[in-house]
Amino acid sequence: MGFFRVLRINPMDRGWSGSKMPGRSIGPPDAVGEDTFEGFDTRVLELKTVFIMKGNLGRTRRFSVLSVTGNGQGLAGFSLSKGSEVRSALRKSKNRAGQKLMHVELCDNHTVFHDFFCAFGKTKIFVSKKPEGHGLVCHRAIATICKVVGIKNLHAKIEGSTNLQNIVKAFFIGLLQQKTHQELAEAKGLHVVEFRKENGNIPHVVASPHSVRKPEEIPSNENLDFSQYVMGDRIVLKKKKFPPFYHGTKGHDLYLRKRENLRNQVKVRLDMLTHYGELRSFQTDKYPECRPYKHKKEVDEADA
Repeated sequence: MGFFRVLRINPMDRGWSGSKMPGRSIGPPDAVGEDTFEGFDTRVLELKTVFIMKGNLGRTRRFSVLSVTGNGQGLAGFSLSKGSEVRSALRKSKNRAGQKLMHVELCDNHTVFHDFFCAFGKTKIFVSKKPEGHGLVCHRAIATICKVVGIKNLHAKIEGSTNLQNIVKAFFIGLLQQKTHQELAEAKGLHVVEFRKENGNIPHVVASPHSVRKPEEIPSNENLDFSQYVMGDRIVLKKKKFPPFYHGTKGHDLYLRKRENLRNQVKVRLDMLTHYGELRSFQTDKYPECRPYKHKKEVDEADA
């Protein structure tokens, strides 16, 4: 009798937990005639053993596979298939997912258009739009779907059941029900204006309707809160952030006092001008040519 040797897997091909199948890539779906799935990638979300009772064979074991496929550009699909063997179940799920593709609109090719709420069964998902560089902060199944769809920045919070099939169905329902900026503007008859912290909260009009309503045409009882409108009149409970336990202590106050002149760029510049009389760094003595350029008028005024 021999012994079973565990196959070594490339770290890039590992799934969610070690050598288990969920989270691993099984390649693109098989070609259908002349139609090939170039650029597609299929990820396994769930692989489990199920049993059925037959009259002539008794208790029969089968394998159930839930997978999602996509091209990373807004085209994706998912499917649930079963087979008597793992390989046949994986191939059947992969090909069936390729036959049920759905188009998802992406905002700036990296995130969703707005926050939204979606649910299926007892699973509730609150999805938030995030700026570029934030990353995927969500359940690992949602993160896998986002990578396949092409979403790079997102925050999602799940409440209730964490059943994988419910999560996948609810998230796809939310993606398909979201509205583009132009659709939101046409539905409300108002401009869609965006405020971003990285742009200094300067208003930026992202969409305008064909006919804009005047202030007297807007009824007084109409809800004009954008977040409530896109969330379906729901309000997300945000917990209050309490200060840390060391806030207000003598040592923390002393630390804040020492860091006062390093809090932002403007105060750093003022501190340098106060102590050194110029803007400099720790390499200014080594590379004197890197000092900020001064106009001749400023030099003459300083000499005078």
